[in-house]
Amino acid sequence: MPTCLKCGTELQVNEEGIAPVLCDRCAGHATSRAQRSLSLESVTSYPVTTLLMGGSIFVYLGMLLTGGSSTAWGGNIGVLTLSGQYWRLLTAAFVHGGLLHIGINMWCLYSLGRLCERLFGRMPTLMLYLLTGAGGSILSLAYEPTRNEVGASGAIFGLAGALLIGVKFGDLAISAGEKRGLYSSLIFFVLISFGLGMGGNVDNMCHLGGFISGLILGLPMATSFSSSRFGELIRMSVLTAGALLLVFAGHELVRLHGHESRMIVAYRYANFDNFPAAISVLERDIQSGDTSASAYTLLGNIYETMGQVGKAIPLYQHALALAPNDQNARQSLDRLTGKGRE
Repeated sequence: MPTCLKCGTELQVNEEGIAPVLCDRCAGHATSRAQRSLSLESVTSYPVTTLLMGGSIFVYLGMLLTGGSSTAWGGNIGVLTLSGQYWRLLTAAFVHGGLLHIGINMWCLYSLGRLCERLFGRMPTLMLYLLTGAGGSILSLAYEPTRNEVGASGAIFGLAGALLIGVKFGDLAISAGEKRGLYSSLIFFVLISFGLGMGGNVDNMCHLGGFISGLILGLPMATSFSSSRFGELIRMSVLTAGALLLVFAGHELVRLHGHESRMIVAYRYANFDNFPAAISVLERDIQSGDTSASAYTLLGNIYETMGQVGKAIPLYQHALALAPNDQNARQSLDRLTGKGRE
């Protein structure tokens, strides 16, 4: 009788006279070890994808354990982002609104992230994810400055866009058959995802911003030049140029909507008697050069409430210099200078 090569257990011969190499128990152990080995290889071979997924899962668990909101954990809250908390453009990609939300996004990131690491490299994939995520956040706020946006989908669409343009027009080190398969799969993913995003509480503008950012960055990263011995330098140069372009776009967005956002935030702080925070926002607004008489008036009101009349008077004077018909500033200034009693 044939025996198991590992434990020596006698093996049954089938009707064709063929016996397995291992018994059922040893074969089961071998399969389990192989599965664990494949899982470990996936983690070690694609560390950036693992890191990005781990960051999102960590934030989601942190929100659950602390009862925290997306605001506290870095969501792209329009008025907060545009009033000075620019880091939210990046952190929003790691914040999710529910189990289904993070589940779908992590499934997509697992597939697209590993493919990007294989074709573009580890550091370019990390930079591509962060930059296209920021691109999605910027377009989302450009469309609606008061929007609250969270989720990795903008960055995921960015990876899809970079892969799509790279596979179609680039010179990636993959076979023609794999190119055709990838291109068809990516087209299907993009069309279905945009279609589903047309309904429900889905921020398709964020998806579009990430996708366009990915298209812009993907092609130069996938050219034959990027596969030369200077490939890493070329890819990082492209990503650096993309970062500068996003900084410019963000600057223009703040220039257009920053004052309005800062005033909303300052009024909220003032209404909750958080005067130091309101003063900080208003001083930043005044220093920006894109301000109005209302910022000076509100800051004067706060200092007056705090009993700092000496600071309030020149602020009311500045407000009246910008808007002579500002009745709030006029009445407050007259009251403090005694003119209202004459």
